[in-house]
Amino acid sequence: MREARKRATFRLVLVDEGALARVNERLSRMDPIAILRLTHQTFGRRGAILSSMQKSGTILCHMANRAGLDLDVAFVDTGVLHPETLATRDAVQRACDKLRVVTLQPEESFALQTHRLGVLYLSKEGQEQCCDLRKSAPLRAHRGRWHALIGALSREEGRRRAKVPFVAIDQELGALRIHPLAAVSREQLEAYVAEHADVVRNPLHDMGFPSIGCYTCTTPVRPGEDERAGRWRHLAEVTYCGINPTDRSAAPTSIAIDDAYAPFFAS
Repeated sequence: MREARKRATFRLVLVDEGALARVNERLSRMDPIAILRLTHQTFGRRGAILSSMQKSGTILCHMANRAGLDLDVAFVDTGVLHPETLATRDAVQRACDKLRVVTLQPEESFALQTHRLGVLYLSKEGQEQCCDLRKSAPLRAHRGRWHALIGALSREEGRRRAKVPFVAIDQELGALRIHPLAAVSREQLEAYVAEHADVVRNPLHDMGFPSIGCYTCTTPVRPGEDERAGRWRHLAEVTYCGINPTDRSAAPTSIAIDDAYAPFFAS
């Protein structure tokens, strides 16, 4: 697409609940690579993949790179990640030559945060504050840099993600969240990996970690457990970090966007 256009003035148009419903229905008829292409065509450098370097995220990077899409990959390094996850980030950058991995970081180190605020992740309230400081705040610091963030959420993950839409609104970032894998099954993802041996894989997945976060709050999962049982195991009431709007309470249903992006919502 024409990159976010350079012009003296621009016009905002409102994307409301009806427009969201229409674009979600439209994208439901498209495969993930077609959704990636449409997003890139519409948003250009204002679109980015958001990946924590788990399996579905690295598959999404592989799809985008195969399609020749020069997208950023926004990766939040919390400062408390497993070395395997950081190595996966580096491997994705080497393997996906069309993409640009952009590493975002919190304002202060984990050691300084702990010295100032104590060990936050031992309580639900502290965990929420820690995840906000180390995961969400680095993204908020780049508000306006990307107008569409492409995530790897899938309805098959269940819980709050069982109804994840193809397109949602992130009010905090003033951006759209796009989920090309929303309707893709685990079997389809595994089939993609089997077909494409060069998909980068986080080695923690082979060590009993189906879901991966910070090493302070992620453990392996026992056979028969829910795939997110290893996330905040010490805090039974916590399931998500809050970086994804669809994991929170009811998502906003309207947003004002540059009219250059209006074709994305066309029937």
